[in-house]
This record gives sequence, C-alpha cells and structure tokens, in this order.
Amino acid sequence: MLAFKIILYLSYITSIFIIFIIILFGKKRPEKTLSWILILLILPPVGITLFIFLGRNWKINTLDKKLKDRAIKLSWSSLYKKNYSLTEYKPIINLIASNSFSPLFTNNKVTILDGGEDKFKLLKEKLLNAKNHIHLEYYIVKDDKIGTEIKDILIRKAREGVKIRFIIDKVGSIRLKRSYIKELKSAGIEVVFYSYILAPLLRLINTQINYRNHRKIVVIDGSIAFIGGINIGDEYLGLGKLGDWKDCHIMIEGDCALGLQSVFLDDFSSIKKYNNEEITLLSNIEDYFKPLGYKGNIPMQVIRSGPDSEFPSILQALIKMISVAKESINIITPYFIPSEGLIDALRIASLSGVKVSLIFPEKADHFTVNRASKTYLAELKRSGANIYLYNKDAFIHSKLLMVDNKICTIGTANLDIRSFELNYEVNTIIYDGSITKDFNNIFYTLLDNCRSFNYEEYENRSLLTKLIDGFSRLLSSIL
Repeated sequence: MLAFKIILYLSYITSIFIIFIIILFGKKRPEKTLSWILILLILPPVGITLFIFLGRNWKINTLDKKLKDRAIKLSWSSLYKKNYSLTEYKPIINLIASNSFSPLFTNNKVTILDGGEDKFKLLKEKLLNAKNHIHLEYYIVKDDKIGTEIKDILIRKAREGVKIRFIIDKVGSIRLKRSYIKELKSAGIEVVFYSYILAPLLRLINTQINYRNHRKIVVIDGSIAFIGGINIGDEYLGLGKLGDWKDCHIMIEGDCALGLQSVFLDDFSSIKKYNNEEITLLSNIEDYFKPLGYKGNIPMQVIRSGPDSEFPSILQALIKMISVAKESINIITPYFIPSEGLIDALRIASLSGVKVSLIFPEKADHFTVNRASKTYLAELKRSGANIYLYNKDAFIHSKLLMVDNKICTIGTANLDIRSFELNYEVNTIIYDGSITKDFNNIFYTLLDNCRSFNYEEYENRSLLTKLIDGFSRLLSSIL
C-alpha cells in the first residue's frame, strides 16, 4: 500500500513538472495548454501516458534542405511561361508563395470529380495510360474491391516498365493486409509506410497515432495529378457502414502537377532517408520536372502543411481567403473544430454582411468530434451564418471553401485543429470563376438534402447532452 502511494505521489510530481515544461517551452495555444493541464491534474498517470502519445510534437526529419530547395526550384523553372494578372488576390498569392513555396501555376486544366465513381473511373483510365512513372500517397488504402482493382492496375503497369512509388499512412491503413503490400513489392513497386517517429528512447512504443499523413495525391508522368478527399476504399463509393458517401476530388492536367510532385518527392525521400534506404531518384530528379506544353489557363497554387511546418500554411490561407470575401463564402466540411482565428474570421465576415453558409453532416462518424463541432457551429449560427445539416442517412466528406464565385480551395484538410497542426495535409487554391461556380452548384444541389441547423432546438437540448458537448469541446484542442 505504501509503495502504491509513493508511486501515485511521484506520478503527480512528474505531472506537475510536465505542466511547467508545457507552459514554458511548449508554445501551444493557451486553450490547448489548459486542456492538458486539466487532464494532468485530474488523472496524473493517465495524463502522462496520453501526453507521450498525443501531446508532444515528435518531428520526423524532412527531406534534406538542399534537395527540397532543388525540387521546389525545378517546379518553378519548369512552368509554362505566361504573364497573368490577379491583382485582387495578390496578397493570397504572395502568402502561399512564402509559407508553402508555391509559385502561381497558370497552365492548368481542372476536371471536377463529384464522388467516388467519377474519381475512380478517371483515375483507373489515367493509370492505365501511364508511360513513365506513377506516384501515389494515401492516408487510407483498403484491400476491398476498388483497392484490389487499383492494386492490379499498378502491378500491370509495373510489369510494363512504369516506375511506381507508393506512400501509405500506417495508422490510416492499419487494417491493410500484408499480402496486399507483398504483391505490390513483388512486382517491383516501391512501397513505404509513413509512421511518425519518436525520440530514440521511445521508438519501441507506437506513438504515431496522433501524427498522420492525411494527404491523398496521385501524380502520373509529371503532368497529371489527382487531389481531394477520397481515399482508396469501397466506402468512398457508398458501400460502407455510413451508406451514401458524398465527396469531391479534382484531376489536374498541367503545371500544378509539378507542385504536387514536389510534395510527394519530399515525403517519399524523407521516409526513405529515415529508414537509411537508398534514395535512387535523387540522381535524376530533373526527370520528374520536365516542362509541359500548353494544357489550359486556370491559375492555381499548392498549399502544404504539417507538424514540421514553420507556419500553419493552410489555416493562414483559409483566413486570408475569408478576409477578401465581399459577397459569399460557401463551405463543406465533415468536421468543424476551428482555431480562434478562423472562427473569428468567419464571424467577422458574417457580421460584415458577407453571406456565410456551411454544410455539415448530421450523421457522425466520430461521436466526440461531431458533438464538439456543433458547439462551434452554434457560435457561427449566432453570428448570422447559415448552417445546414446534411442528410442523416448519408455522410458528407468534402473539403471545400468557395469565395464570391471567384476563388476556391479543395484538398485533404478538414476545418479542424488536427488538419491545421497535427496532420500532413495538402490543398490547392483555384483562382477561376468557372470552376468556383461549378463547386457552388454542387453546394446548392446538396442543400436539397439538408435541413437548417436549429439554434433554439440546440440550446434547449438536455442537461446531459450539454455536459457531453462541453466535455467534447474541452477535448477538441487535442482531438
């Protein structure tokens, strides 16, 4: 009994020490710091364990700076040369050039893929037509029907001599069978798993759970790229437990594929470098950034962010986009746990007369996140925004934000703290009224299956529900 008391006492003292470390050196947002302090004070031993697994930012080394700079310069120098004036959005363009090292890619054609069927049909077609290389990076890969179809195509192309590299997140694809990977590797496909790496003393503990590669990228022959919210799995075709699944993806033909190529090569080389494996592509990296002929006239930029980023690049870009809105902001997101800066920007826009509208799924795939999200949605509703809950018998997973029928962003980032601070994410900004209008048409069509968020009904929920919501919100900074 005495020994137990001593252990408990030492655990408490250790917790107090960790609290001071967080406050003095953590540089976390105040609300996040307070959440950890509360957990550590109430449940010291549990708090210490959770903090090791979820609280620390154990950063994986990124690609050698010289090589990263080389890839970025290649993506710039290979651009189709064209003068382009976007004076109204120059501050956004300059911001992304600074925080994500992205030029303005002006030689692009964009195809909107409204749902899994559109995405996989076109993806399979382009994979089959690949001539030189295929680069894939996914958070979730499943060995179901569509996963098997993609695998078989990749094996076929590898046997034809196409060089294939595949990054898979270890947490997101934890149920992927070893036989699936073995088949890919046996065909000569380079498969690497992203697994967040702790300090040397803790490498035997699986702590990557809180840090994930959430990117969904395909680059084919350096000229075609796919990006959006759709992973590889039957559920994205509406065949999972959540039923009908609404999501968006895009296919890019043109120079913006070079920007996504740079992101992929950075990630792939980083993982290979950490594993002390030879990075064979470094000797001929120029081959992956060859100049392209004219493809289209849609200007775009690539925004990259991750736990190792100097700035929360995607968050900054979203706030800047919101700040230039004059008439409308339309948003679709499966999760809504915004930073204080983001929700303030939306509130200010709404109170300033900008029509702010947001579609959110009524059906929850993560209970705590859904409950926490609704507390923020209620705040936004109180500021005059239009909040819509999508069909309770389906799920919506799109990550879209459209401003004034003029510019929009689509990619892998949700509107939550995890995407802004913990995950590796990538988005594109499209400076084109036609594409933005097409996305807005998707938004307005979805409204037919939505109901308005009832603020009075929400405020009159039971005391127990209010307690659950309050606790969920308290944890939202570390979810």
